[in-house]
Amino acid sequence: MKKKTLAIASASAIAVTTFGFGGFASAMDKDITLTVDGNSKAVSVWGTTVSDALKKHNIEIGEHDQVIPSADSKISDGTMVDVKFGRLVKITIDGVTKEIWTTATTVDELLNQLGLRGTDHEISVSRSTPIGREGLTLTATTPKNVKLTVDGSTTELKTSAPTVRDLLEEQKIDFDDDDRVEPGLDEAIAEGQEIVVKRVEVKEETVEERIDREVKKTEDANLDTGVTRETKAGKDGRKTVVYKIVIVDGKEESRSVVSEKVLEEAQAKHVTVGTKRAAAPAVSNGSVWDSIAQCEAGGNWSINTGNGYYGGLQFNPGTWNAFGGGAYAPTANLATREQQIAIAQKVQAVQGWGAWPACTSRLGLR
Repeated sequence: MKKKTLAIASASAIAVTTFGFGGFASAMDKDITLTVDGNSKAVSVWGTTVSDALKKHNIEIGEHDQVIPSADSKISDGTMVDVKFGRLVKITIDGVTKEIWTTATTVDELLNQLGLRGTDHEISVSRSTPIGREGLTLTATTPKNVKLTVDGSTTELKTSAPTVRDLLEEQKIDFDDDDRVEPGLDEAIAEGQEIVVKRVEVKEETVEERIDREVKKTEDANLDTGVTRETKAGKDGRKTVVYKIVIVDGKEESRSVVSEKVLEEAQAKHVTVGTKRAAAPAVSNGSVWDSIAQCEAGGNWSINTGNGYYGGLQFNPGTWNAFGGGAYAPTANLATREQQIAIAQKVQAVQGWGAWPACTSRLGLR
């Protein structure tokens, strides 16, 4: 009887141990739903947290990725784990470029995150375009009212082109490297902007031109001042000139010399120029002018008083030159008595004796 009792006890112990281990294993094994970037599947996981479930399926989470619930959350049968990987997107909105991290898997979802869904922005790719984990580059442009001037003709239009270059391509406007586009081709388009395309033509033109003869002067003290004599006629030369001509919208803007070639050298013209002071005409009523000079300048025909008046009859430079005194000398004091009287007679003929009011009154001439 004793041996039988021990056998029964041992069998009972084994049964209890086996039942306890089975209950533990059942508690560790969870049936959950794992969704990765929108793709869901039912999985069985050995563990107690979201992190355990992710490790089981070799899913590594980075700083830009999103996990709901959090990695340290407890899981149980029926738990739904949602994993969204981050994508680096480079987006240019109305000419302003920025890089953003997003968990969106389509362009439409991205636009919704950015608050651009339902707007009239022009997108460079289809809104249904998927965004892979490698990211995406795209542009979003608001339609803008602009003025486009081509060949002098202006058109108002609405465009979603992000840059001036894109607008010209959109409107099928051809241009070459010489043409001018304002603003620059890579400038972002702004509301109300005016874009101008100027047609530029650059051409060369060859013309024959005259080379003016040089005039060489020789002074001759034996010839009166103002007398010129030609001693050798000389001859104009000839040359060909190549010009670079810039024409903008049909009008010549500039002309510059590219090269010159002399066909015939110019021959100088030689002239002799007189430097002899002209002789003064004979003086009549010389005693009258001597009397005025005595009154005005103490009879000194060469006086420079320092007060702006010169010579025996006290001419100022303006009067002296106005009546031809410059033919004799720069100022009256440098001219002879006869030359001063000759000019004085011209002044008297126009202004009367009042040109020397005090002295002519004293002399009884008026």
